[in-house]
Amino acid sequence: MKVFIPHNHRRCQVCSQGFFSDSPICFEAVSEHETLAKYKTRAKIVPTDKAEGYNGIMQGGIVTALHDSAMLHCLFQNSITAMTVSLTSRFHHPISIGQELEVRARWVKSRRNIYFLESQITQCGKLCSSAQSQFMASQ
Repeated sequence: MKVFIPHNHRRCQVCSQGFFSDSPICFEAVSEHETLAKYKTRAKIVPTDKAEGYNGIMQGGIVTALHDSAMLHCLFQNSITAMTVSLTSRFHHPISIGQELEVRARWVKSRRNIYFLESQITQCGKLCSSAQSQFMASQ
């Protein structure tokens, strides 16, 4: 099932630019019955040369922005509009340009109007990057 995107998010530079393909990223809700059910939102994409930093490798800032976007879409799936408060990313292995990757995000917990989320990016079955973030509900 495709995740609903609020009208005021339709011009997001990460989701709509050609970093990953000629079309916007399509995040989908993960079924409770899947083996990766702890991750609630995912997208499979192929990074293009527009996302390249070093030769053949995805640029770290774009990797971090992809984590941020995945976690935000996880909140959208729950009808929550929020803004990033903090974001920490970790890089485990380089992400290759031109090869499919999967980004997954999940809601860990919430406290008052702060939401704690995490995400992972894998490529060829290998964990390449992970992130943790806090979001604050938009007023």
